[in-house]
Amino acid sequence: MEDFWQMVWENKSNVIAMMTKEMENGLIKCHRYWPISLNKPLELQNYIIALENYQILEAFTIRVIKMVKKTGSVHFVHQIQFINWPDHGIPTSFDGFVKYVRYMKKIHETGPIIAHCSAGIGRTGVILCVDVVLRALEKDFEFNIKNIVTQMREQRYGMIQTKVQYHFCYEIVLYVLRKILTSTLSSTK
Repeated sequence: MEDFWQMVWENKSNVIAMMTKEMENGLIKCHRYWPISLNKPLELQNYIIALENYQILEAFTIRVIKMVKKTGSVHFVHQIQFINWPDHGIPTSFDGFVKYVRYMKKIHETGPIIAHCSAGIGRTGVILCVDVVLRALEKDFEFNIKNIVTQMREQRYGMIQTKVQYHFCYEIVLYVLRKILTSTLSSTK
């Protein structure tokens, strides 16, 4: 846990995108690396990790975490935990997932976004792919989902674990494009 927070600190990351629940189907999927209570911070060797605030929404939970280094320096991190995505499956709500990704991008200010699930390849791969595609859409750049996934797999074996998750990358892009088209058509009336 100390190494995880050291990574957050060194990279000045202000967003942690957590794509799993702590427990799924009776199995531990993620060790709790944040405090559960506003009143009881985690005291590590070099850091105090305090939960400053949290908000539970329909599709995800937002936690604001204050890191205090033993020297007194402070860094704030938003940990956003998407909770409607079963292991090896896809999100139960396209709209909830799009809101999650948009919120993630909105609050991102410093350092790289740290994304994780349980194994770090299935759900994490999907959010990375979708983030790349949505950024390309925003900038009106061409993109190829197959090539994006191929490049990701060259960097980490197994990114996007299942056919259903791969298909979801295409479905979410179609969903976003339809939303854009609908809003464009309604604004021209």
